[in-house]
Amino acid sequence: MKAAACLALFFLTPVLTGLVMNLVWVSEEPSLMEDVGRFREMKVAAERMEGCENWNGKEYRKLARDYLYYDGSIKQGMKSVSPFSWYGMLLPEDKVNGYAKAFQTVLSDVKCFPVANDSQGKETVNYEDSWGKSRNYGGKRIHEGTDIMTSNNVRGYFPVVSVSDGIVEKKGWLKLGGYRIGVRSASGAYFYYAHLANYSGELEEGSKVKAGQLLGYMGDSGYGKEGTVGKFDVHLHFGIYIKIGKNEVSVNPYEVLNRVKKKRVSLVGIQKQNFA
Repeated sequence: MKAAACLALFFLTPVLTGLVMNLVWVSEEPSLMEDVGRFREMKVAAERMEGCENWNGKEYRKLARDYLYYDGSIKQGMKSVSPFSWYGMLLPEDKVNGYAKAFQTVLSDVKCFPVANDSQGKETVNYEDSWGKSRNYGGKRIHEGTDIMTSNNVRGYFPVVSVSDGIVEKKGWLKLGGYRIGVRSASGAYFYYAHLANYSGELEEGSKVKAGQLLGYMGDSGYGKEGTVGKFDVHLHFGIYIKIGKNEVSVNPYEVLNRVKKKRVSLVGIQKQNFA
């Protein structure tokens, strides 16, 4: 009996220890409403989001569990937490669902990169993770998007396209954003395209758009009264906004763009407009 009891204790001790430790762990995981600032950083490697436009709710819940398991930062190559692990079994679904829904809103409708290919194959675009960096025009603030820069710095050269299907919710001049368009997708995400040189002629607020459809051309408008240009290099400021609770907040587009950087459309037959 003593031997059997010792053997049982030998096997049960690590199991019970793991159970208790993971109970404490999952009880300390924040809800989305408690974690909005960290979530907005979107520190999820593009590789982990591959194919997400075709995911169902189960896959988004899996992404949410991984995000929480790795403390809000999923780097390239990290393995998914097993649903049969203590953590996977003990993490409350109601806590997971808030993150899963937010991830689905951000990711599910993004089908292509927001800048079309140069049909002549001469010029390129580039971008970096500038989320949170300081901006001073209009008062001290942080950068809430990703700036996509051109190799030629020519106004009106690169076509800007919608990354998703959706409806044009906003169109017109903003002091900071210049000529901008905002598209609301079916999932509820608001995609923001700023500093345009001009718009595609047929678009108005309320217009339906498809992923890959021309919205306008990259420019350098903004930082002044309507029509102001030349205050900075030609680029597209691309932003993503979603509603969390009662507030609409921006999220970092950098890894979202990395996921679709090779999915660039070619607008054959579209006449480029040079505004230099």
